[in-house]
Amino acid sequence: MQNEQVQEKKRSKAKWVIILALVLVIVLSSVLVYFNIGGSQVFLTKQISKIPLLKGIVSPPKTEDKDAVIAKLNEELKKKEATISNYEEKIKEQNAQIEELKKQIEELQNEKLTLKQQFESRQNSLKDIATYYQNMDPQNAAQILNNMSDEEVIKILTSMNKDSASKIMEALKPEKAAKITNMLLKSATMVP
Repeated sequence: MQNEQVQEKKRSKAKWVIILALVLVIVLSSVLVYFNIGGSQVFLTKQISKIPLLKGIVSPPKTEDKDAVIAKLNEELKKKEATISNYEEKIKEQNAQIEELKKQIEELQNEKLTLKQQFESRQNSLKDIATYYQNMDPQNAAQILNNMSDEEVIKILTSMNKDSASKIMEALKPEKAAKITNMLLKSATMVP
């Protein structure tokens, strides 16, 4: 009987050791799964879900959520790529506009240079003409200028030195001299 009792105690202890070992394995597995140590959650949930009795307790890993996240991220990526593409297109358009404006600036600078050269050429011609009239007898110069338009006379007289211009003005017809004087006064008041 004593032998039976000893064996009974040994069996009882063995049962408890087995139960404790199983509980320990379950607790450790639960901790590993809960904290996902070493990616164990996915592995263990797959393995446990294969066991028919435990299939209902553990749900299989949610790959749908990952797929949804991936789809959402892909959608955001496409939107950002579209935005980048739009910005790149705008940059290309603006660069084209900049190039067009540069061409216009260059054309305007060339036109300005041409106009400046034409103006200087006309000024030089006008100075030459004024020198011719300045070197003439004031009476003879006045007779010629009486037959010219008032604007032309003003251009010639303003290109001369003041002494020669006053002598020629003195020799002009009084009506013509008065008109030219009025025009000179008006143009002098317009200049700031």
